[in-house]
Amino acid sequence: MHTIIITGAGSGIGSAAAVALSRLPSIRVVLIGRRREPLEETAAKCEGEAIVHDQDVADREAWKAFLGSEELGLAAFPLVGVFANAGVGGPNRFADGEGDRWEEIIRTNLTGTYVTVESCKPYLDAAASIGPRHVVVTSSVLARFGVPGQAAYVASKTGLLGLVRSWATEWSDSGVLVNAICPGWVETEMARNSIQAMADQYGRSYEEELGVQSQLLPTGRISQPEEVAELVVWLMSGAQRSMTGQGIDINNGSYMV
Repeated sequence: MHTIIITGAGSGIGSAAAVALSRLPSIRVVLIGRRREPLEETAAKCEGEAIVHDQDVADREAWKAFLGSEELGLAAFPLVGVFANAGVGGPNRFADGEGDRWEEIIRTNLTGTYVTVESCKPYLDAAASIGPRHVVVTSSVLARFGVPGQAAYVASKTGLLGLVRSWATEWSDSGVLVNAICPGWVETEMARNSIQAMADQYGRSYEEELGVQSQLLPTGRISQPEEVAELVVWLMSGAQRSMTGQGIDINNGSYMV
């Protein structure tokens, strides 16, 4: 039995990925998030063993204590994958500094991912005899282009692509493959909040704004979390052994290379 850790596993893409990864043979999933209740709801949907642990992903000491704990038992159940998915969204406005969310967004999205993956790296190294191990990071289509009013979010998601390239360059020769996914609109709570904010701004209903945003996409639709989860599963399943350092776009055509 091997272990895969998923952060931000209480909702959206993280929850869908946890459920999908739990279906892989001989895999137990470890669900990390800030709130225990949604993690337990995800765990109830998983197949096989699912461990629930609530912590701040940017807390180095919390990671050190948890990863080395008997509760987790990575000596017996080696760590073969990390899906660093935890993140927060929304606007940040500097103005006079009051209510600015720069530190909050950067700390969770960028620093939190850095601390998560670096904390897990020694345990990925300890599982070298198993074969390739995988790190997948959730970036965003907004790492590809800027949008107004979300400087912190765009900067954090763009920074993640730099982290992924650096880790891939450093770690791939030891068998740790590191990639990012760059989703566009996905049917998640974060996306719904963003669409509602735009609806309020333009005096439209949520359904009207969803239609407007969908029609901006070549496919005319937004993704479901389960679709993105299947990409994560493929990246971590051992089916691929050659891709590393990449940002993989899954965005209904909103950005094309």
